[in-house]
Amino acid sequence: MKIIRNIPASRWGEAFPIGNGHIGGMFYGGIEKERIDLSENTFFSGNKSTEDNQPGAARAFEKMRRETEAGDYESALKTSEGFIGRRNNYGTNLPVGHLEIGFGHRAEDVSDYERELDLETGIVSVSYKSGEDHFARRAFATNVRRLMVYEVTGPKKEMELTLRFISEREGEYVRYHDGGVFFICDAHEKMHSDGSTGTLLLGKAAMVTDGYPEIGEDGITIRKASRLLLYILMNTDFDMEDMDREAKVREIQMQMNRWLISAESMDLDRLLKEHVDDFRPLMNRASLKIGSSSCEAAAQMAPLMFQMGRYLLLSSSRKDSRLPAHLQGVWNDNVACRIGWTCDMHLDINTQMNYWPAEVTGLPETEDSLFRYITDRLVPSGRQTARESYGRKGWVAEIVSNSWAFTAPYWASPISPCPTGGVWILTHMWEHYQFTQDRLFLRDVLYPAVKEAAEFFTSYVFEDGDTGMLTCGPSISPENSFLVGGKTYQMSNGCTYEILMIRELYKIYDQTCEILRRQNRLRKKVQEQLPKLLPYRIKEDGTIAEWSHDYPAADVQHRHTSHLLGLFPFDQITADDKELAEAAERTIQSRLSPEENWEDTGWARSMLMLYEARLHHPDEAYRHIQAMLEKLLEPNCFIIHPPTRGAGSFDNVYELDGNTGLTSCIAEMLLQSHSGVIHILPCLPKQWESGAVYGLRARGGITVDIEWDKEGCRAWFTPDRRCWCRTVLGGEERTIYLRDLKRIQVWNVLES
Repeated sequence: MKIIRNIPASRWGEAFPIGNGHIGGMFYGGIEKERIDLSENTFFSGNKSTEDNQPGAARAFEKMRRETEAGDYESALKTSEGFIGRRNNYGTNLPVGHLEIGFGHRAEDVSDYERELDLETGIVSVSYKSGEDHFARRAFATNVRRLMVYEVTGPKKEMELTLRFISEREGEYVRYHDGGVFFICDAHEKMHSDGSTGTLLLGKAAMVTDGYPEIGEDGITIRKASRLLLYILMNTDFDMEDMDREAKVREIQMQMNRWLISAESMDLDRLLKEHVDDFRPLMNRASLKIGSSSCEAAAQMAPLMFQMGRYLLLSSSRKDSRLPAHLQGVWNDNVACRIGWTCDMHLDINTQMNYWPAEVTGLPETEDSLFRYITDRLVPSGRQTARESYGRKGWVAEIVSNSWAFTAPYWASPISPCPTGGVWILTHMWEHYQFTQDRLFLRDVLYPAVKEAAEFFTSYVFEDGDTGMLTCGPSISPENSFLVGGKTYQMSNGCTYEILMIRELYKIYDQTCEILRRQNRLRKKVQEQLPKLLPYRIKEDGTIAEWSHDYPAADVQHRHTSHLLGLFPFDQITADDKELAEAAERTIQSRLSPEENWEDTGWARSMLMLYEARLHHPDEAYRHIQAMLEKLLEPNCFIIHPPTRGAGSFDNVYELDGNTGLTSCIAEMLLQSHSGVIHILPCLPKQWESGAVYGLRARGGITVDIEWDKEGCRAWFTPDRRCWCRTVLGGEERTIYLRDLKRIQVWNVLES
């Protein structure tokens, strides 16, 4: 699967991405000059603080609870000033800078230009002719060797090249020498931090050439060359807080030198083969083909976009990544970091959606860095937030986090409190168990984290005075507001979003205890509280209530639909529950009436198509895919977040979640396994007339292959272990025992 273009990129949304889970590069493929935008996943401004929570916040929270319980939202808003967190030096991921390689070619002299990104191998290549001479470039980012490789070749020793490193930050150290370029960058900026805190980065582009380099103050000129090879390395002082700057520089240099020596010990063909042997098997675990007579993008581009989401996730997050993928994966467009929401780890949709394709499309290793981030960073930080901001045991994380594991309430009252961000990201660990059946992971990794989260929320919920059920709060429904007397408020008790998150947490903890045969007082408390949680409520207009009250939403077409998360990613609402399913569909349509006023973003559109997939509405899911590809697709196949009334920006913002959300939806339309049943083709649109998908994963540890055409459908299951499973195709259900650990045909249904 390849993306091919016949002109160079003129902007970031046209450039081709490569990454190895640590560093990223955006390649423009210019004729006169090549531009390579560099990024590194721990290059964050700001620093860690132990003072993110306000003193006295727990007392303020209890006062806010009493005020919201009495319906006094104005007083609660004022009290929240003593509750909200401290921003301190929160920071953001920043772009490192860019390399510029000059060729001296003129566009008018060039013919047969082509550049491509091979999603299967992670290789970017460029080729063209200048006169009768052929020139070629290729680049890849090897995870094995922790660096990027860039090669330029010409027909004979006549190329004249230049090499420069350019950064928008002033005062950074750049040194050019016979071996290439060396640079030192500080992640300093003044919008999200104080301008003097952030990680220290060292980088180099080590140069190998058969030409003759001339070193200048602002770059290197290479004459009479037929080849230029660059090894591009970057590393930071992340997690080196106890060392002084000089010691950090020495340590980082030694690490990079080890990586460089290991790469230089191999010839380029061996290095490339090693990279492909690492990357290709992971990408090839899942594949999709679709045959269609429709010329619509949702039909023709679905296989490409399915793999694009997987490619971007794999390039952003590997087993040894030091941090999980941030808002933009491992890349940085220099836009998100310069607007209010920052380039960080939002925990109210974005980080979750980044990883939704991981299990179902066969890339579970990409979540290892996320799980370490949860257990090693969020949980310890969240204990402090639970204690200082809520006066309770356990741990919580709120709506945003960063490289420093910020878990405190957001520093502005409109989007705090929101203590279930940690619960939501924690559900990924349960999903990992569901797909792998790894009991050691369940016992050693998930159980301690879910137990502490349950400890917090069993003391957090309280009895609702009107219904006698258990409610919660005050908290927000991300990131929406409601109107009382013409004034806008955000926090109230009993938000549907928070209740459904607590319900999911309790279910996970109870099931984990059941599997591990644990019986304790906490489990008994969870079992007592679970059926008493406020149920979903359907309003008079037939939609699902977002809050426990009936005050109108301030924005009835808000991009967030957090009260529908029980439909996806969870299974609290299913297509078989006709009343709630119908209410969910009405809620979706209410958000879209009229559609031109809806806040259309990559992740928000992904949510709508995922909801429709779970409701088994193929026409609607397909329509949302088509709308996304018409409105939000960049030439390099990135999905964007355009400026909206509730999430403003000075330009379009790339977010990884738009691509991974689309990949998740395509998988969900072809296979679902969330309710204990493996559904084959549950949401197949008529435009996908024939096709085949291989390597999808079902819960229970089963790999599923499906083929379909006008004659019928065939499906094969390959179990990881012997198991019983229920499976449905069309209206027919089967229960089978998968005895042999090999691929067996389960369905062969011909159309009548």
